[in-house]
Amino acid sequence: MEVSVNLKNPSQFFAAAGLTVLLDTSSRFEVPQYEGQPRFRASLVLPNFDMGTLLRTLKSATYTEVSEAGGAKYSAKKESKVDNLPVRMQVGEQKFELDWWLNEFWSGKSGLKLWAGTTVPISLLRRLTKLLPTTSEDILNEGVEASTTNRPSWGFRPARQTGVAANLDKATIYPIAELLCAVGLQYFRPVMNSDGITFCVWRDELPWEAAMASSELEGVRTYRLTARREKCGKGKFNFSAAEFVTGAMAH
Repeated sequence: MEVSVNLKNPSQFFAAAGLTVLLDTSSRFEVPQYEGQPRFRASLVLPNFDMGTLLRTLKSATYTEVSEAGGAKYSAKKESKVDNLPVRMQVGEQKFELDWWLNEFWSGKSGLKLWAGTTVPISLLRRLTKLLPTTSEDILNEGVEASTTNRPSWGFRPARQTGVAANLDKATIYPIAELLCAVGLQYFRPVMNSDGITFCVWRDELPWEAAMASSELEGVRTYRLTARREKCGKGKFNFSAAEFVTGAMAH
C-alpha cells in the first residue's frame, strides 16, 4: 500500500512516521527523481491496512496527563498559567507516552513546542480526535472545516500551506495528519539547531524501530531534509517548507 507524502511539509513526514509506529510495521519511502534530483512528492510504501479500522481506532483514543514516569517528575515552570504536562495516549491496546514538547529533564519546553498562550497538548489531542473523519481516501491530505476557536495544530505544517487566515470564520485543517504527527514526533525526533530541524527519509524497507536511526545505519539509502523555524506571532512559530540538504542527500 502507498500513502502519498509531500516531503516539503514536515507535518506529513512525521505523520507518515507516526503511521508506521501505530501500525507497528516496516516501510520505505519511494522518492521519484527528475533529472537526477529527488522530488518532494513521495510515497510511503507499507503493507496493506484497513483504513476504516485505523480511523475507528484513532477516534476511540483516550488521553491522560502524567506528572511522573520512569522516575522522572514534571518540574517545568508554568507558561501563561498553564502546564504542558506529558500525555499518555491509548490507542486500542497500544499506549504512547508523549512528551516531545518538553526537554529531556521535563524542566522546560523543547525546540519542538511552537504554540503559546493557554493551549495545552492534551487539549490539542482531544480536539483533533473529535475532528477526525470517519472515512478517507488520502489520510495525510484529508481536510475538515474548523471554526476560528477550534483550529488545533502543532505548527509543523508550513504556514503558507495551511490555508488558515486569522480573519476567516472557518478554515481547513488536517486532523488525521496532525494526530499521527504527534506520534511520529515522539519517536522520530528531528535534529535541532538554532535555525530549525533536519529529518531523514529512509528509502530501504526497515522496521520502524530501525527507521528511527536510518541516517546512522550503514548501507541504508536516505535523503535528508531541513526546515527553518519561523516566528508567526507572539510566542508562536511554524516550520517553513522543507528543502533537501544539498551535498549530503543520499548514502
